[in-house]
Amino acid sequence: MIEPLRRHDLLCIDPASWEQALRVRPDLSADPMIASWADNGWPVIVRRFLPTDSANQIPVAISLPPMSPLPRLRAKRGATLQFAADQITSRVPAVSLRDGIIHAPGSWAGALQTLIEIGECYDSEPALFGSLLWQTLTGASYLTDRSDLDLTWQVTRYSQTVGLGRAIAACADRSPMRIDGEFVLPDGAAVNWREFNNAPEVMVKTLHRLECRAAQSLFADTAARTVSA
Repeated sequence: MIEPLRRHDLLCIDPASWEQALRVRPDLSADPMIASWADNGWPVIVRRFLPTDSANQIPVAISLPPMSPLPRLRAKRGATLQFAADQITSRVPAVSLRDGIIHAPGSWAGALQTLIEIGECYDSEPALFGSLLWQTLTGASYLTDRSDLDLTWQVTRYSQTVGLGRAIAACADRSPMRIDGEFVLPDGAAVNWREFNNAPEVMVKTLHRLECRAAQSLFADTAARTVSA
């Protein structure tokens, strides 16, 4: 079993297992991009469990470009699947914004460089999810004029997160695209960066559930461990 798994982890699926999964999903296998996904070596992304998911399999998703040939998939812009742990061939490192910048529109360059520098300042390198991630991984055209930039930042303490959030907000105010994303806490749970900046209570996302917590309590366990050490 691959442990521990977190939302947004990238995993490669055994091609034979991928083909087997698509045999019972004709709605997906009719799309040539999906059909050849594992053969191309493209990873899937770990998502939160849905109520209908099997508890003993890994919940994953892929995203599709806006011009998917199937109208139903084009509307949904993605697909959800599940796989057993032994069907995973490898775990793929997160794709940093630095590695994805060459795949982004030229008009984004200034804002992206600023975000990279903010990450360096606060010791939290931004990583991709969303359209820019999939465009970087597959080479297909995912980004449009209306696309957002989706990022995650690993954070370890409250003061770091406050400073990082303020810096991102200042960058977002001047950016040509909307900047969305999450702060990922030491335990793998995540909060929306805008919510953290603006609300005393935030919605915390984990692999299994959503829960509301006070923003100032998010790092209480970390602080306690640091003191006791």
